[in-house]
Amino acid sequence: MNEKNEIHKIRPAARLISTIGEDLVGDTYAAIVELVKNAYDADANKVDIVFDYKDINTLVIEIQDDGHGMTNETVLQKWLVPATKDKLERKKSPKGRLFQGRKGIGRYAAAILGQELLLKTIDENQNETQVFIDWKLFEKKEFLDDVNIIVTTRKNSQETGTLLSITARGEKVSQWGRAELSSLTKELRKLIPPFDEYSPEEFEINLVFYNCPYEEYNDKVFELEAFPISKLFDYRIWGTISNKGKMNALYVNQYEPNLPSDKITKDIQLSEGKSYCGKIEFDFRVFDRDPEAIENLINKGLIDPISKLAVGKREAKRLLDEVYGVNLYREGFRIRPYGNGGIDWLNLDKERIQRPAFKVSNNQVLGFVNIKPEEISHLEEKSARDGLKENSYYFGLVELVRTALIELEARRYSYREKTGKGRKSSNIHKDLDILFDYDQLSYNIKRKLNFLKIDEETVDEIAAIIQKDAEKKSILLNNIQKTIAIYQGQATLGKVVTVLLHEGRKPVTYFKQQSPNLLRWLKIYKAKGKWEDSLYDKIVDRLQNIFEQSNFLSGLFRRLDPLAKQKRGNKIDFNVKDAIQKSISIFEGTLKKTEINISLHCDKKISYLGWEEDLIIAITNLLENSIYWLNSANIDDKKIMITVTNSDNLVIHYKNNGPNIDKDSIESSVIFEPGFSKKLTGTGLGLPISGEAVERLNGSIVAHHVDYGVYFTIELKG
Repeated sequence: MNEKNEIHKIRPAARLISTIGEDLVGDTYAAIVELVKNAYDADANKVDIVFDYKDINTLVIEIQDDGHGMTNETVLQKWLVPATKDKLERKKSPKGRLFQGRKGIGRYAAAILGQELLLKTIDENQNETQVFIDWKLFEKKEFLDDVNIIVTTRKNSQETGTLLSITARGEKVSQWGRAELSSLTKELRKLIPPFDEYSPEEFEINLVFYNCPYEEYNDKVFELEAFPISKLFDYRIWGTISNKGKMNALYVNQYEPNLPSDKITKDIQLSEGKSYCGKIEFDFRVFDRDPEAIENLINKGLIDPISKLAVGKREAKRLLDEVYGVNLYREGFRIRPYGNGGIDWLNLDKERIQRPAFKVSNNQVLGFVNIKPEEISHLEEKSARDGLKENSYYFGLVELVRTALIELEARRYSYREKTGKGRKSSNIHKDLDILFDYDQLSYNIKRKLNFLKIDEETVDEIAAIIQKDAEKKSILLNNIQKTIAIYQGQATLGKVVTVLLHEGRKPVTYFKQQSPNLLRWLKIYKAKGKWEDSLYDKIVDRLQNIFEQSNFLSGLFRRLDPLAKQKRGNKIDFNVKDAIQKSISIFEGTLKKTEINISLHCDKKISYLGWEEDLIIAITNLLENSIYWLNSANIDDKKIMITVTNSDNLVIHYKNNGPNIDKDSIESSVIFEPGFSKKLTGTGLGLPISGEAVERLNGSIVAHHVDYGVYFTIELKG
């Protein structure tokens, strides 16, 4: 058979249109949203969405805008061309609006809504173009160019604009039940930001119903606006994050409106593998959901957005359930599905499980995050219209906005602790002392017995019984406190394991790489029966390096010994400088790598009676915090300074020049409460563990507010 070359062309199948509409656009809500976006791109000031029920089996959905309309050429060369790159190339409308629909497939969403579509558009030269499409033909014909489309052009003196009239029959009508209409109303309310100050200028959305079978919608016009509940928040933080991570924000507490607002400025350093994604605008409004907060919400004047009537507690919770979630927008238009009920893209509920008193749950937040266009932010929408591609810029976005929300969470937690609204935390050390304190019990019993005129001998016998039991329990108390101290030491050990694994990986890798070389060189020696000078020198060099790396690894494990003890001995006089130096040595490699300069000024003769491990635990947690925050800030000369003085009491002054701790958190002492942490993945255990370790040394730890940096003092009684 002779070779034969032929030229062929790809002919798209006719059913490609239904594939675009149903498989890429998604659901009915997304379909209407796509068509509304097209109205916005046409520079419309308003768009009306009309549901006109002709009979029980026929529904006409009209989407009409007052935009600039389309010319006949635009309809033929662009609107009727699937996946045209026209908007992708132009990027902005004549009025300067950033195009929302860039992929050229949104208009085919109409196929999801009904079986027939009539397009009527009037351009600025008063030319009207009509297009009628029967979507069923695309299923019957084999190829796209087999389907004939009727296009009519004529003069029309009416105002510019575009009307899409979609006729739905049968199952296309039944897909709009009462629940679906309610969801559509909420989807359209969320289409533009729920906060007036971020809404796109001059763009109004109206939802109209005629002959609707559901009374609450029948013959009504809904001018869609921000949810009224959005203005009745308890706490709010809003502001911007620059393309380099500089955050400028404002925090307010509306639970007590007289409290001053709080300005927040912060440099956010992203974790490894995450990228900055252009300028971000954010607005988080948080609601407490306990009974007192719900009552307060109602008293602020909450009304139902449909009935316009005041609501009770059950309805208030329902309204919160309808609107909660963190919604994501691009230049003022929502990106679905972020913010839909149950889609917790910031993992707020997962974080709350770890720290329930500190973190807010997804159903407490009504949030808004606005991002820049793809070419600036590198945040790309998936072609299936189901969110953003999860690249390094997306994960950077998540980290940035979660870091912003933590600032609200910290201030909310502080306020709730001070006012008794939150779950009260406890200090294990103090609670155990109270639990095993028999002094008050003995005093009360003795007083009662004297009142009853019991003879002194009997009173003394009872007091002796109580005292004997107290002595037994004191042994138990001591054992419990020692056990807790061991667990806290191991908790601290867990926090530095990541650092130590990183440092220990280098020698282990060296062993793995060099062992095959040594084996190969020894085989060469065995085969030749004699040493070659170069081979001998290589083996000696590698063995020397292995010896050095082994010493390093041994020293690394030795640093952990004080934290890894399974049993505690008696108190001893330990050297304070040595104990602090042991804590510093744990982070030796990290401090060097991150270029953090640390200074220790302490007389080498100073000693203290107690458990050395407790001081190591306290200092280690302070160091771990300092390293994290110094590396998260944009600081050239990073410093940690430790100074020890010894007069009446022993005082350790601990400072760094990183970001400071806000005054409110210090004055309320919440930084020493378990669960309080501004780290994204923090446990909130570091400072509480430090505090309890210091208390076991018969001392106290205090945080001092300074304009920049951190300042703690540890005072141990002489």
